Amino acid sequence: MPLLVATERAPFETIGEAVEFFRQIFEGLEFMHENNIAHEDIKNDNIMADAQHLFDAPLHPFKDFKRRDFVGPASIVASRTTKPVKYYLIDFDLSREYPPGGRLRLEKPPFGGVKTVPEFLLPGDPLCDPFPVDVYCLGNYVKENFLDGWMAAKAKQGFEFMRELVDDMTNTDPLKRPTVREVVPRLTTIIKGLSDRKLRSPVLLVDEHLTWSERFAHRVKQYIRRARGIPAIPRA
Repeated sequence: MPLLVATERAPFETIGEAVEFFRQIFEGLEFMHENNIAHEDIKNDNIMADAQHLFDAPLHPFKDFKRRDFVGPASIVASRTTKPVKYYLIDFDLSREYPPGGRLRLEKPPFGGVKTVPEFLLPGDPLCDPFPVDVYCLGNYVKENFLDGWMAAKAKQGFEFMRELVDDMTNTDPLKRPTVREVVPRLTTIIKGLSDRKLRSPVLLVDEHLTWSERFAHRVKQYIRRARGIPAIPRA
């Protein structure tokens, strides 16, 4: 296992880079569920990136804003578009494998670090199925980090194309949430509907604006990448 870093230690540069992140993490959870394993603790710090190659020096394992040799700060020198990144679900100490066969799998809540799961808020703590909980937590991650923001992260511009899917994933009724097996093809359909221009658009915070020169530089960079045949969605 490589030394992983926070997913946005190097910020996403384009919508296409974030779309590839969604694909990998959604398919990762799909793989777990297909093998009858519930993660049970999907949250912000349990999704990480193998992104050391985006920096000018190896990062310190505990102070990732610094170089490993502690000489100074580590600088971002590459883009995920030109040097694709792999993402990982981590921290499986609460994960459980269930017998195959589709039998109802129930556990006593709460479990994991996300406390807004609707099943966890019911009086009497009735047993709940951890698989829809995983779907909720993954949708909640996208909602908090890209669509709506939360106390530790501002919302980002340009991700409303994920709204309907994420709203379904975070439905208060677990029986109305799609399974992750249904989520993945819906994401694929969404991605196919995005234009190259949209995918190469910059990722900006809700209150962030580029200057004229920054917009021009971004467009020139994307034009050059397109001319060189570098895809807007980087596959790791």
